[in-house]
Amino acid sequence: MRSFLAPLALAPVLLAAACSSMPEASMTEVQVTATYRERIMLPPGHVLTVKVEDVSLMDAPSRTMAEVRQPLNGRAPPYAVTLSVPSDKIDARHRYAARAEIRDASGALRFTTDTNYAVLTNGASNSADIVMVGVR
Repeated sequence: MRSFLAPLALAPVLLAAACSSMPEASMTEVQVTATYRERIMLPPGHVLTVKVEDVSLMDAPSRTMAEVRQPLNGRAPPYAVTLSVPSDKIDARHRYAARAEIRDASGALRFTTDTNYAVLTNGASNSADIVMVGVR
């Protein structure tokens, strides 16, 4: 009976050793600066959402690759955000874009991206300076 239990006792140790030697997935960072032209300060409660999306398919919704939500707490623009995209999910044949939006405390959209800000592939850099437009 003892010889049967010995291999079972080693199983968790071997599994832990195997997992610790596995490489972590590499990430590609995308630096985004978001701002708006209006000369107003937003009151506390507003939230900035910045995304990197796969916009390759024309007849399908974009696929979110990375997303960051950040409460603004009365801070003035520009807002700097770093998003991490798994490198193994980036396809050189696809097109990616950064977008941003600001919503108020009730969830109503106040500012959004209305321009394509290409990132990651097709000669685009890993950064974007986004200028959002006001929504009425």
